[in-house]
Amino acid sequence: MALVVDAVAEIVISNLLGSVTSLLKDKVDLILNAKDEIKKLLRKLERLQKALKEVDRKPFFSNERDKDLEGELKDAFYDAQDIIQEYLTIIELSKRDKGSMSSWNKVRKPWITLCSCFKEHVSASYQLGNEVRRINEKLDEIEKNIKTMDFVNTTPKESSGEGPMGGVRDNPRETTHHIGTVQPHLGRADDKEKVKELLFDGSIESSVLGKRGVSIVSIVGQGGIGKTTLAKMIFKETEEQFGKRRWWVCVSKKPNRTDLLQKILKVVCKGSERELEGVTSLSDLCTRLQSELSKSRFLLVLDDIWELSWWGGEVEDTLRGGAKESKILITSRYIEVSQGIGAKMHKLPEMTFEESWSLFLDVALKEENELASHNLKDIGERIVDKCGGLPLVVQTVGSLMRTKRMTEDAWNSVEKSGIWEWSMPAASSSSSQYGDILPGLMLSYDDLPASLKSCFVYCCIYPKDYQIERDLLAMQWVAHGLIEEKKGMDVEVTANQCIDDLINRCMIEETEEGDVKLHDTLHDLASYIGRKEYSHASPTEHTRHLSLLDIDDAEMPMHNVSLVANKLRTLFCASLPSEHFTNIKWLRVLSLEECEMDELPNSIECLSLLKYLNLSYSDMKRLPSSIDRLWNLQTLDLSYSKIEEVPEEIGKLCNLRYLGLEGTEELKFVAEGLGKLTNLRTLKRFLLCNDKEDRRGCNIKELKDLNNLTGKLSIEGLGGARKEINLGKAQLLKEKHLLTGLKFDFEEQHDDKVADASEQSCMLDALEPPHCLKSLKN
Repeated sequence: MALVVDAVAEIVISNLLGSVTSLLKDKVDLILNAKDEIKKLLRKLERLQKALKEVDRKPFFSNERDKDLEGELKDAFYDAQDIIQEYLTIIELSKRDKGSMSSWNKVRKPWITLCSCFKEHVSASYQLGNEVRRINEKLDEIEKNIKTMDFVNTTPKESSGEGPMGGVRDNPRETTHHIGTVQPHLGRADDKEKVKELLFDGSIESSVLGKRGVSIVSIVGQGGIGKTTLAKMIFKETEEQFGKRRWWVCVSKKPNRTDLLQKILKVVCKGSERELEGVTSLSDLCTRLQSELSKSRFLLVLDDIWELSWWGGEVEDTLRGGAKESKILITSRYIEVSQGIGAKMHKLPEMTFEESWSLFLDVALKEENELASHNLKDIGERIVDKCGGLPLVVQTVGSLMRTKRMTEDAWNSVEKSGIWEWSMPAASSSSSQYGDILPGLMLSYDDLPASLKSCFVYCCIYPKDYQIERDLLAMQWVAHGLIEEKKGMDVEVTANQCIDDLINRCMIEETEEGDVKLHDTLHDLASYIGRKEYSHASPTEHTRHLSLLDIDDAEMPMHNVSLVANKLRTLFCASLPSEHFTNIKWLRVLSLEECEMDELPNSIECLSLLKYLNLSYSDMKRLPSSIDRLWNLQTLDLSYSKIEEVPEEIGKLCNLRYLGLEGTEELKFVAEGLGKLTNLRTLKRFLLCNDKEDRRGCNIKELKDLNNLTGKLSIEGLGGARKEINLGKAQLLKEKHLLTGLKFDFEEQHDDKVADASEQSCMLDALEPPHCLKSLKN
């Protein structure tokens, strides 16, 4: 089957089979009338899964009819998964709320009472049967089309265990060898010196600048040639000249003037952002930025400029009017951009073959003599020659070859792959939309395991140059079922291994801050592959994942959300009207980061399949009591929000694994209930609270059963827990062997009184922290 469907087959079908099997195990009235259709669906899925395991894959680039069938098949899988998981959730909520299904059956109330979002006066059992029947009929029709199109190649797979382009072998060095943007490309020393000469050549400067104080230099070259990496090398090496007045700003593809100036100003005024509140007009932004830039000389890097609609007028005058001897370094794919700005240009050439070969050997962890002894040197040289002297391609292909067996068959399968011959039609709309996608990068994508393919493509939901927080990306993958569950290993660990694997293969980059991002050309590749399902601002009928991040006018795209609401599985936005919550019930991931809402509507309960909810940096003050209906929720991130209370209903979210509370300065009360969340893996802040009116506050004893916590944990308000801790040996921390750091705050809530050293020592002894800690602070 074609490649994209193969990735779906490995993940979605497996997840769907698990859901269907679980549903059949529940002996409740809800599924009695649907059981035959559910069993029929199970047999279809098992047959399809077996067929996919026994056939060869088609090439990466399928014809349009195949792609249409792929889309239909994925739609059927997604719809079935939505329906089955919805009913599984109904059953679990019924068991929790009624104590058992038997008591619920005796009540004989319409199933609508379980959740106000479901259609009134409809029998759940019959509706489930009808919905699964429609799915079966749709799959029957697709199967007929597949047979007529020979969509599934019936040729058995080779039994050698090798992938489509040769075998994968374990390499013990691979797990510790990271090739990221922080490692300079080989062979760019001459280019670095030439750019530095342009930056600091005073004779050219005086003739070009006239009365203006800022000189501009550009690095120009095609995608993947190393512009950004070269700029980073220069950025690091100019600390002596500019000190802390060095700033780096990524420019989006079509920047809004005001937004870009705000972005630059935030970087320039980092640490005093609150002073910028209210500075929103173009004129005010220019005035404030001019004031900052004129203080002393600086280096400003504007990375990845595509066009110049934002340049000129006030913006140009502001950036050029800084202190004397200041520099602006830009990178762009286009000579016209450099000429339009009036920059001194360095056109970055392709690497020579010798430079490419040296980089390839370094990344692939091979020695030239080693390749020659296996008769692979000539093949390797032909592969490097096809990389076209582009460092990004050499890196990704070198990482690919690091995983291959040292056999001629394995290396020939890469060198002779038909993917090298592909090029996007110049006249197609995709050509301008997705930039310069390079065959060598597609080759590396093609070699990824199915789970990593899906994880890589998912990253395109973020805008270009966006720095993605590693832990949250991992939890989003988990929410979508992209991470295989391994016995004896937390899914978070597996997800982080997937991130490491993609870094090792040079498919994503690790930043110096520990976040991850996609190179812009790899972002083009991921967007091209996921173009039907992933959308920024302009959803279509096929959109399953929608991002409104970095959209200048989010109002217009919000009008289109309702058109695809019944399909969406991911939504990133800064605001969401309450009426939309009732229409997006299939969401697994919802990010409202930085939203201005102070409270979620009760209709949040309609999102019964939601697994990831990000409210960080938002104005959110309260959570509704209906939050407890989010049975499937795994991640709730309230970090740096204005949340004031954590309600007791949180204690009913038994699947919660990540609760982000760090930086919540307004948080004054956490209700009793956290102790029930025994699946929690991440809880960086545990706040002990006094009772509030008729509500019990979070107490120290709730730590007892939270033995799956990992990483660092801060326990605050210990001063008010003296009696509870000192009533014998509490030993509340002894079994928390996965923690790496503990911090204790011995103040009492709403009181500046701090326990003395003797009391602190006694409490620590009673709590008995684990011996495995790397840090212990109080």
